[in-house]
Amino acid sequence: MYSDTILNVSRRRLTRRESQQLTRAKFIESAERVFARAGFDAASVEQLATEANFSRGAFYSNFRSKDELFLELLDKKRIETRNALDAIFREKKDANGRFRAARDWYADQWQQRTWTVLRTEFNLRALRKRALKKRLSALWQQELDVYSDLLAQYLLEAGLTPAESPRTIAVSLLAAAQGLGMLSMLGSDAAFESTLAESRRLAFDRLVPRPPDKAPSRRQRGCKEKR
Repeated sequence: MYSDTILNVSRRRLTRRESQQLTRAKFIESAERVFARAGFDAASVEQLATEANFSRGAFYSNFRSKDELFLELLDKKRIETRNALDAIFREKKDANGRFRAARDWYADQWQQRTWTVLRTEFNLRALRKRALKKRLSALWQQELDVYSDLLAQYLLEAGLTPAESPRTIAVSLLAAAQGLGMLSMLGSDAAFESTLAESRRLAFDRLVPRPPDKAPSRRQRGCKEKR
């Protein structure tokens, strides 16, 4: 979304509002690299401005603080997650295909170690700042909406009735993902990485109802009988 904004508005003369949107988008795009290298606390406003090819003044013209910039980055990540899951629903028309693709996507999320560290660092910071905690909680609810809405759509279209609500399943999936993400920082050998991926698949299999396998067609049954 942010990359598209940069491309679309840079091809013609910009209005004042578009120019500001472009500047903010560039800051958000580059902030992820700076935070990944330095961590949230160690990253300076000067580093953030330099990475985006702007001045310190430009930073404060668009963001009140690093906190605000990081919240925008969290929202960008939420949109990317929504787009990735929407793509699965567009590309996979049957319930079994959607289940397998979503399961594989979920299992691969443990690899985002740096992002797990950053979110943990920022969450701890928010616990000490009431206003920040409130804004972070609102973003968390929006992220939860992404998962629960798509789960509800999947269950409805697959004709499945889960034992728990889509929102409860979504919370459990996110909790398992974050816990395994923390564990991923403790080791990096191939066997451990494989275990983490399998653990995520196990969590997904236990929490998300799986559609029944399709019954064989009459023609397929006839072929089996002949054998």
